Amino acid sequence: MDEAEQVQDGNGVTILDLFNAVRKHVITAVVTLVIVMVAICAYTFTRTPQYTATSELLATYRSSAAASGASSNAGELSSGANYINSQIQTYPQLVKTESVLQPVIDDLGLDTTVKGLAASVTASNPDGTMLVDISVNNPDPKQASSIANSVAENLRKQVTSTIYSDEGDKIISPVNLTVVQQAYAPASPSSPNVKLNLAAGLAVGVILGIVVAFIKDLLDTRVRRDSDVTAVIDAPVLGSLSRNEAYAGTSPVIISRPASREAEEIRRLRTNVMFVLPDEPLSNVIVVTSAGPSEGKTTLSVNLATAFAENGSKVLLIDADVRNPSVSKALGIEGAVGLTHLITNRVSSHDAIQRYWKPNFHVLPAGKQTMNPSILLNSRAMKALVEQVSGAYDYVIIDTAPMQVANDAAVFAKEGPELLLVAGLGVTEKKLLRQTGRELSTLSIDPVGLAMNYGETEKPQKGGYYYYGDESDDNGRKRQIQHKKSEKMKKD
Repeated sequence: MDEAEQVQDGNGVTILDLFNAVRKHVITAVVTLVIVMVAICAYTFTRTPQYTATSELLATYRSSAAASGASSNAGELSSGANYINSQIQTYPQLVKTESVLQPVIDDLGLDTTVKGLAASVTASNPDGTMLVDISVNNPDPKQASSIANSVAENLRKQVTSTIYSDEGDKIISPVNLTVVQQAYAPASPSSPNVKLNLAAGLAVGVILGIVVAFIKDLLDTRVRRDSDVTAVIDAPVLGSLSRNEAYAGTSPVIISRPASREAEEIRRLRTNVMFVLPDEPLSNVIVVTSAGPSEGKTTLSVNLATAFAENGSKVLLIDADVRNPSVSKALGIEGAVGLTHLITNRVSSHDAIQRYWKPNFHVLPAGKQTMNPSILLNSRAMKALVEQVSGAYDYVIIDTAPMQVANDAAVFAKEGPELLLVAGLGVTEKKLLRQTGRELSTLSIDPVGLAMNYGETEKPQKGGYYYYGDESDDNGRKRQIQHKKSEKMKKD
């Protein structure tokens, strides 16, 4: 298994996988981004602006020698520095205590509690310094600065206040706090940070959108785009058939609606198939199959055969899906006698093969199943029949069972005919498609191309260069192609 297959099996994710997932689910990604941005904007613009004011204090050591007027020695200064380092780490917590904040509430007449005020006050000690920074958040910038200055002053008093012992002796605090920076009313709010929030929301929205799109792609078990199929099967897309009721009729669209867009889809597929077929023996035999059932391979087979017949080529359409014959039903013809009877020599080709629509269009129904289909389709008689009809007809279209049911298509293609793989968008299971791809790779079978079914119908553009239409009369439907530019010239 190569690297691409490993990725498809979930053993690795590439940037290309993410890109394809976002491209397929771009609406989901955009919606996710919008939701995140709306949430961020709602959070940002509904918050009350907060202003931050900061005051700063410097802690110094007041030695006993300096207090008595004597000079301090180096040892005392060193021990003093160590003492301050140990004490200053407690000040951020001391700031939030009742002994510091209650005087602030009383001095400024604040309508709050100590706990409420503590939530708006923060203190920190920058690493490697003897500084204490006190910051206060408040909706009012002037009040923020007043509280910050008051907290700094009350912390200074609390730390440097004189303490009396039980004997009445004065105990002077060895730490001296000095306010070195007053807090001033800030000019702009500190939060919310609109630019930062929007930038973060955009980044989160993009990443989350990609993740959601990728998860949605992983959870989606069916192919949705051509790229889902080509990522597994290395073959060109030769044509796409839209999801339209016209294909559900009992006659091909080229017969029932020759001037329709659907008929042009079939003609485009026919032309592309003609160009890619190699000039080799049996290459005019086209085996049509799909990974699983209900992907529209029979519909495509009968319409493609009709398109070749319309072009004047001598065509034989063979229904080799003897387990579940569908060609006769799709064309509205008798299918009781056909391939199974011809191979077993119970009828002649004259009795088994029917003419349909035009003299150059022949159909060989499946007939009734009388023996094991695998044995029947792998027999020498079947191989001889394929070789015989390849020389008698310009094109032979063989409709076979899905690969999930049987590998009849691979057996045919291994002998020389070309394989056309049909995939139904929104129907084909990714798991089955990967299994089909691995089986074909193991057998060294390269499909000549891919045909997509059930694509979304493009809306006709009024300003387009051409448009298609059907006009009913006694003779049926006629093709109309009208040139918009000539209409404009007539009006001029």
